[in-house]
Amino acid sequence: MDLGWVEARLNRRLDAAEGHLASFLQRAATPLGTGEVYELEGWLSEVWQVWCRFCRHVVMASCSGCQTSSGVSLAASHASPDVVSFIASRQRNGQAPASHGTNTIYQKEPTWGHVDKLLEVIQALNPPNRANLLSAFGTLPAIEHVRLVRNATAHRNVQSLAQVLAFQSQYLAQSLRHPLHALFWTDPSTGRSLIHSRLDEMRVGAKNACA
Repeated sequence: MDLGWVEARLNRRLDAAEGHLASFLQRAATPLGTGEVYELEGWLSEVWQVWCRFCRHVVMASCSGCQTSSGVSLAASHASPDVVSFIASRQRNGQAPASHGTNTIYQKEPTWGHVDKLLEVIQALNPPNRANLLSAFGTLPAIEHVRLVRNATAHRNVQSLAQVLAFQSQYLAQSLRHPLHALFWTDPSTGRSLIHSRLDEMRVGAKNACA
C-alpha cells in the first residue's frame, strides 16, 4: 500500500467534512436546535471515525510493507495484518508484545485515533518507520480534545462533561450548554475554532506520518 494514497484519502474525506460543516453553520440556528444537534453529532462521529481509520491504515501498512509518500520502501516487519492486530490488542490491555498469535476481531483493537494509545501501539509494534510515526503523531496532543467532545456527546454524563471542561481554559470559550458547543471555542494559537484547528492538525500529522 502507498502511504501517499492513504494520506490523500484522509484529506479528501476531511475536505468533504469541512465543506459540510461550512454549509451547516450557514443555516444553523443559535443556539442549536434539536435537529441540528442530531446532525452535528453525526458529523463529529464521522470525522472521528475517519481519523481513526487513517491511523489504523498507516500503522497496518507500515508493519505489512509499503511505500511512503516520499518514495521510501518499507519492508514488512510482521507476517500479516492479523498479527499486527493481535499485538495491538495485547497492548490495549497492557500486555507485553507477542509475535505468535493473530486477531480478527476488530473490537479487541485499541482506539486508533487516541494519540496516547496510538503511540504505545507503535512502540510495541516497532515498524521500520517507528521514529517517524512517533514524531508525527506525538506532536498532536490536542486531537484528544476531539475525542473527548465526541465521547461527552455520545455518553452524556457529569464525568464525560468534566473531561471537556478540564481543557476549556486552553481556549477562548463561551458557556457550554451542550458538549458540541466546545467545537466552536476559539483556539488562541490559530484564531480558528477548536474543530477547524484540530482538522488542520490532522492534515499536518498525516503528511508527516506518511512521509
